[in-house]
Amino acid sequence: MRSLIDFLYKQKHWLLFLLLEGISLVLLFSRNEYQGSIWLTSANTVSGKLFEAEQYVQSFFSLRSDNRALAEQNARLEEKVYRMEQMLDSAQRSMLTEEVTVAYGMQVTPATVVDNSINRTNNYITINKGTDDGIAPNMGVISSNGIVGITYKSSRHYTLVIPILNSMSSISCKVQPGEAFGYLKWEGGDSRVAQLRDVPRYAKVSIGDSIITSGHSSFFPEGLLVGTISRFDPLSDNLSNLIDVKLSTEFAHLRYVFVINNPDTEERQNLLDSIEETK
Repeated sequence: MRSLIDFLYKQKHWLLFLLLEGISLVLLFSRNEYQGSIWLTSANTVSGKLFEAEQYVQSFFSLRSDNRALAEQNARLEEKVYRMEQMLDSAQRSMLTEEVTVAYGMQVTPATVVDNSINRTNNYITINKGTDDGIAPNMGVISSNGIVGITYKSSRHYTLVIPILNSMSSISCKVQPGEAFGYLKWEGGDSRVAQLRDVPRYAKVSIGDSIITSGHSSFFPEGLLVGTISRFDPLSDNLSNLIDVKLSTEFAHLRYVFVINNPDTEERQNLLDSIEETK
């Protein structure tokens, strides 16, 4: 205590100076509006900077908890978006099913494409319906725009489909108008174009004519759209034309398909199989 008193006594001149300086500043800023406004402005600026620094320090130390909260919020939002997409997907599939049923006049089983290829020689499509949904091999598969292919193998919940874009696919078709028949094959390359073969040279065909299913196959009823003629050339045998068909189904963007529930398919296929066994 004695040391403090000695220190204050030795520094009395400076202390007196600071006291008088403080009193003069108080009098200056309290009794003069201009100087007072400058003081308030400066004080607000300094306090604002100090407050910003404090907020920055607090936010820095709370980054981890903030990031955790944001991650949880994003997870909840993603779950909501997923549920909404599922609801929209179901509604859209129901609308397409009704449209296809009305347009083609037959019962179908809707399915969603879960795997698809278009760049191989033998492409396959996997759909999310199987034997538990009544799907079996040798059933026609269509989209809302045209034919897709034929079911090949089924498990309980999934089915492998041989699409038009497969070297094993061969579908009986005809030209409309004109009723000229041929079979549709895909020669590889462009997934938007297949070839209609064995159309007689004398048949009247024109670019833009529709290609539809002939009904000669047990997989598809007559009249389903396949595509339109984009080009045709006579073959070297001078007996038939090779016709390029622009497919109506866009396989690169295929998402929803419909499996045809044709009760006559099994009976017709069994009859054909019995003939093969006889041979």
